[in-house]
Amino acid sequence: MIGYAQPGHQSPMMNNSPRTFHAKAILVDGHWLPNARLGLDARGCLTQVQVDVPTREGDIRTSWLIPAMPNAHCHVFQRAMAGQAEFRSSDHDDFWSWRERMYALANGISPDELYDLACWTYADMQAKGYASVCEFHYLHRSGADGGNTTAMAEAVLAAADTVGMGLTLLPVLYRRAGFEADALEPHQRRFGLSVAEYLNLLDELGSRLRPGQRLGLCFHSLRAVSGQDMQQVLQATPADWPVHIHVAEQAAEVEQSQRLLGQRPVEWLLNHFEVSARWNLVHATHMTRAETRALAQSQAVAVLCPSTEANLGDGVFPLADYQAAGGRYAIGSDSNVELNPTRECQWLEYGQRLLHQRRVIAGSEHDIRPARDIHAGDSLWQAATRGGWQSTTGQVPAEGALGQVANWLELNEAHPLLNQARESQRLDRFVFAAPEAVKRVWLAGKCVAVAGEPLEAETYRQQGLTALASLKKRQLI
Repeated sequence: MIGYAQPGHQSPMMNNSPRTFHAKAILVDGHWLPNARLGLDARGCLTQVQVDVPTREGDIRTSWLIPAMPNAHCHVFQRAMAGQAEFRSSDHDDFWSWRERMYALANGISPDELYDLACWTYADMQAKGYASVCEFHYLHRSGADGGNTTAMAEAVLAAADTVGMGLTLLPVLYRRAGFEADALEPHQRRFGLSVAEYLNLLDELGSRLRPGQRLGLCFHSLRAVSGQDMQQVLQATPADWPVHIHVAEQAAEVEQSQRLLGQRPVEWLLNHFEVSARWNLVHATHMTRAETRALAQSQAVAVLCPSTEANLGDGVFPLADYQAAGGRYAIGSDSNVELNPTRECQWLEYGQRLLHQRRVIAGSEHDIRPARDIHAGDSLWQAATRGGWQSTTGQVPAEGALGQVANWLELNEAHPLLNQARESQRLDRFVFAAPEAVKRVWLAGKCVAVAGEPLEAETYRQQGLTALASLKKRQLI
């Protein structure tokens, strides 16, 4: 496959020497630390933080630094159809009719097209503020007979490595067409693996990971995988890997689960599995109050994708009740119609405001600060970065910055809205009014984007054009 980086090459995720930054201020655990001198080791991890100190010769000087956002849910191939499903195909156009159009693309895209598309998409994600991505990957089979189960995953691994995007690859177990089905439908067969094939795939991919990459477990949904299959996989794999699953995204799914499993999807999952901090329930849109509280208490992460959930007409997540119970959440770009974490935060908050007909929902149900001190932008960004880190690694993030990878967004202090913002309103203005005010993106201490553009923007743009032109020529988009 032309252009693929080989394991062991000099990855953008690898740095060769320690370095020191000096920031006008850096956001750590919800507090702005002024005039901070930041030491990084050769891996791009923080080794020291000094506050209220002057710059020294050799320091890399920056303005305001905030954590870059982990992208906790992505189907990178769907970027190819962004904006192409915005027409009515029937009198009742919904998620299920959109899915039929998605299948055509999923069944036709090649490894080379996926590689080019992923390079372009991941580079644009970085430039807008995403530090890493959890790739929910179910395009398994390729080749004339569908016997090659690694080529598509290898394309994703190689693309992330080329761009320098941190990646948690989540190969998906996808076994049946629905709750009542024993097999996959013809247009789903590319996704299908037996449990044995799935475990073999994990073994093969484990030896192909590049720096900054890890594996996790992924079950497509309760309608696509049986409880027995899930138990078998969990027993055969490391207990510290993150686990991701689509759940309760659509009302029809909930109705089928109640009819055939005797319980709602989230309720059934919590009753049959030890759902813990390593688990990530993607969407979880349709929950009762009891389910909402139980999910929050499990310490699992609800992975929310507001722009996609709105685009597909899924519904609105019960954020207020979930926050009140101490729930953790992350955000994801999902179908990649949007590639901007500030927009996901906006969608999440604005959906809640429309639902509850009041303002400033994020943080307001569980924050211990006085009501006048609660800021939606601040609460959204910090909750989503913490939850996103947990989704990416399967572990609860520790307090403090030392030892963490230096994945930062540098905000532009010359932007008028940020320049004149009070410290407490800096993130509010960035998230809701000035998402373009990202001066530079630093991943593992390496600058990868400036002013909203990847450093190698034209290269990645041409790869995107190459992939889209090929898919269009073959009438897949």
